[in-house]
Amino acid sequence: MPKKLSSYLILPLIVLLGLILAGSFWLYGKFNIEDPILIVTLIIGTVPLIYRMLKDLMKGHFGVDVIAITTIIAAFFMQQYLAGTVIVLMLSGGEALEAYALQRARKELSSLISNAPSIAHIKLENGLKDVSAYDVLVGDIILVKPGEVVPVDGLVIAGVSEVDESAITGESLPKAKRPGSLTFSGSINKENPLELRTIRPAKESKYEQIISLVKEAEESRAPVVRLADRYSIWFTAITFIIAGLAWFLSGDDIRLLAVLVVATPCPLILATPIAIISGISKSASRGIIIKNGGALETLAQVNAFIFDKTGTLTLGTPEVSGTHAFGISEAELMNISASLDQLSVHILARSLLSHVRQNKNFVLSYPENFKENFGEGVSGDINGKKYLFGKLKFLKNNGVIVPPEAEKEHSSLLDQGKIAVYLGSGDGKLLGSVWFADTIRPEMKQLFQDFQNQKLDKIVMLTGDRKNVAENIAKQLGLSDIHAECLPEDKVKEVKEHQKEFGKVAMVGDGVNDAPALAAADVGIALGGHGSTATADTSDIVITVDNLERVGEAYKIAKHVLHIAKQGIYIGIGLSIFLMVVAALGFIPPVQGALLQELLDVAVIFNALRVNFEKA
Repeated sequence: MPKKLSSYLILPLIVLLGLILAGSFWLYGKFNIEDPILIVTLIIGTVPLIYRMLKDLMKGHFGVDVIAITTIIAAFFMQQYLAGTVIVLMLSGGEALEAYALQRARKELSSLISNAPSIAHIKLENGLKDVSAYDVLVGDIILVKPGEVVPVDGLVIAGVSEVDESAITGESLPKAKRPGSLTFSGSINKENPLELRTIRPAKESKYEQIISLVKEAEESRAPVVRLADRYSIWFTAITFIIAGLAWFLSGDDIRLLAVLVVATPCPLILATPIAIISGISKSASRGIIIKNGGALETLAQVNAFIFDKTGTLTLGTPEVSGTHAFGISEAELMNISASLDQLSVHILARSLLSHVRQNKNFVLSYPENFKENFGEGVSGDINGKKYLFGKLKFLKNNGVIVPPEAEKEHSSLLDQGKIAVYLGSGDGKLLGSVWFADTIRPEMKQLFQDFQNQKLDKIVMLTGDRKNVAENIAKQLGLSDIHAECLPEDKVKEVKEHQKEFGKVAMVGDGVNDAPALAAADVGIALGGHGSTATADTSDIVITVDNLERVGEAYKIAKHVLHIAKQGIYIGIGLSIFLMVVAALGFIPPVQGALLQELLDVAVIFNALRVNFEKA
């Protein structure tokens, strides 16, 4: 488990207290007390730092902290206690800042696992018995009530209902389930009770496979290297060479210490975490929650973005996209259709009513003799006349004559990924059709334009929908790299393939079926505004508002943060080398060197804080 931030704060607070006490005694002329306090503070502060450095070295991790620890030890033995204590404060304070910036709102699977189906209603001769989903055996008959999560993979043996499988397959529309239909664990029964015969135990269900994929992807993800440590080996070498030359040419130990003091890489240690803290804070104000600093750094290096389609590139719910009236007006078509659908529980009925109610010109009539054939259509009387509204096959089966041009239009709409619902009269006439489609988010074109302006290498679309539906959406968005009919494991595979080709890859998604791919990507971005808890838990970044333009903002902020962090590092290295040369020539004593180093720290801090005030 990662250490809590409070454990990193203890050390700098103790050292700061020691400096304040020593300074107080110095002001009152108690010079004989000042040094013992600094010695004790220096020892207390140095031991944990040495311990951490040795642990890192044993793991093969060589960082810029080595210079600081060397300087502290040298200051102690040369009785330069104030200089050594100031460096301890900067080093421990830098670690605390970094811990704050890089601490994770941990990607545990607790929420994903807690949302897994836990209870099943087994059907027995004397009624129902509630048992753990993991106690259900293959062949058991279970009842799934409306609104409940399906606990195990099973085959429907009784009942007709619609099941929302979007969390598992990514399909945007609920699927009609009737005897003989396969139903996955983790999907939601929308309307009527269903009886299922279990075909596999819960531990082998589709939902459990998703959990396993997430765990596997998280465990295989490489850790992010601290940005400053990439410069550590050569900067350390330069420092020791200059310090060694200063001592060799002058024979003065104090010059050696002065070089080490001004070389203490506090600017390197501080530049990245403070810039990242600023970036995280700025992002949060825009509804972008970045869970760890490493994600911000990695996002800036992303070369390809992969988007889930349903609920990410699109709104995830079907909306009215068009109509075609035959022999009646468009207004009549909508008015009659919506009047019938007032009593329907179908998701398309809700979309149609929502669309009609936005237009105050429509006055709906209450349908008499209403009947719903679930998953097929509805019928009823409006103002004394019988009408049918549903699938083309439903109208045909009820005596409505469908002309060839309507059949041709129906095929064309299917190829476009649209759903057509038809209105017919009781005397067999086809009166028109209402079309529904999963609508592209209005902000997507602007987002892709921003990506293009930033010279992003690749944008990819993944979806569980059919190929023709995917191609229609891709065409509207101008995308060429699309992958349709993807299950969760297919999405993970595509992420890994694109990582091989483009390097750093970001994945954007909103459903449980996206969680494994989010975890496998270098940066996972979840739409938390309406997405599942699973995606929020397994992602590095959560967009809390229902606006995909925030993904582009996060990318801009990340690039800006990395630019400023590197700028701080380069400034720190350049000035440190200059000060080392001056100290080597004997112009900077150790304590003054420590103070100069603090001024440099302040400059780096203010530079890093620019993230908050400058437009990315």
